[in-house]
Order: sequence, then C-alpha cells, then structure tokens
Amino acid sequence: MPSWSIHKKWCKALGIKEEVCQEVNKIIDSSPHDIEDRLLKWEWAREAFESGKIKESFCVVHGDDHEKLTKELAEITNKFGQEGIKATFNHIALDRIAELIQSGFDKEQIRKKLIEYKLMDYVPDYEKVFRDISREVKSAPLRIQKRKEFEKLARSGVYGMFVVDGSLLPPVAALLRMRSKLAKGKSVYVKWDVDAYKARAGRIKRTLYRMDDLWELIREIKQFKKEHD
Repeated sequence: MPSWSIHKKWCKALGIKEEVCQEVNKIIDSSPHDIEDRLLKWEWAREAFESGKIKESFCVVHGDDHEKLTKELAEITNKFGQEGIKATFNHIALDRIAELIQSGFDKEQIRKKLIEYKLMDYVPDYEKVFRDISREVKSAPLRIQKRKEFEKLARSGVYGMFVVDGSLLPPVAALLRMRSKLAKGKSVYVKWDVDAYKARAGRIKRTLYRMDDLWELIREIKQFKKEHD
C-alpha cells in the first residue's frame, strides 16, 4: 500500500486538516483492515456513511461484522464529520490504485476502475497521484498470475447459484467473495445447486479453508454439469 506520507499528502490536497488525515489513516489501517472492502461491497453502509448518517445510534444492526464496521465508521463521523468521510474515501482510493498497480493494470485501466468504484471525486489530481504511488508500488508477478488465473476461472463455465456464508449469489460474485475471504485466511461456508431455490438447501455443501478447496469445488460443479448436459 502507499506510504503514510503519500496518504497524508493527497488527503491534505483535498483541503482536509493534517490531524484529521493522520487519525483517519490510523483507524483504516488498524487490524483487521477491512473497512475498505466492506465500504465498497456493502452499498447500504457506503450510502449511510457517505451521507453522514452513520452515528452511534446507527451501530447495532445486522450482526457482529456489521456492528463492528458501523462503530468504526461512526467514530470517524462523530469525531471528524465530512472531513473524516472524505479522508476515508481518499485513503481507500489510494489503496485501490496501489493494489491495481500490483495486479498489473495500467494507468488508464485503473482510472476506469476508480470511476466504476465511484472514487475519482476523492482523488485530487489523478495523474500526479498515480505518479507518486507508482514510484513506490510495482507490479507483482505472482499477483498478476493469480489475477489471470482467476479471470480464467470466472470464465470457466461455472453455473448455478451459490449461498456464501448465508448470502445468495450468482457464480462470478460468489467466486469473488470466496476468493477474497480465502485470500485473507478466513474460512467460508458455501452451498451450491443449479438454481436459487435449490441452492438454499444445497446439493453441494462444504466449508472451504484454502484456495485448493475452491478449485476442487469448481471441478465438482463442472463435472456435475458435464454429467447432466
């Protein structure tokens, strides 16, 4: 990820006070460092936080993971207001640029992804920010290889519907969710079947602990398809 000096430089460039930039950086980078992923994936959380609606009274919702996230976001909102919200998304945007550089994406591809993530408004000067980060962060061959393997995987003909830790998801979204959790060293419970109704019961049900388990699940699903076509 970018150094704190880069984070502070481009946070301040948005007109945010230095002490706010520093404190928000600490909150986001504290273990388990999952604010970023959850804000980009949980639309309800992003909308509530971005609009300044997440306060202490908003915290106890949806279970432990959601409660932890909303408490952290409420801390930012209550202490720093709109400056804290902007600093948070600026930090996320810079981290995403670094991750995409490591994964082998070029400057224009990254620009498009920032627009897709709705993060470009939090980058004060994309050309200069990209230049600064690319001086520190380089592409990582192993990470590029894994990305290409997974892109191939997502096009591999996996079909049906998945229930991933209780969430009903189509194939590509499910694969991304499972891969993300496994990459963080977390286990994931998954059920699969040919349609949404049957997936809730699960023709295939198991807990995945590592990427090899995911590959095995995919092979099993593809074999089932082959046998029933």
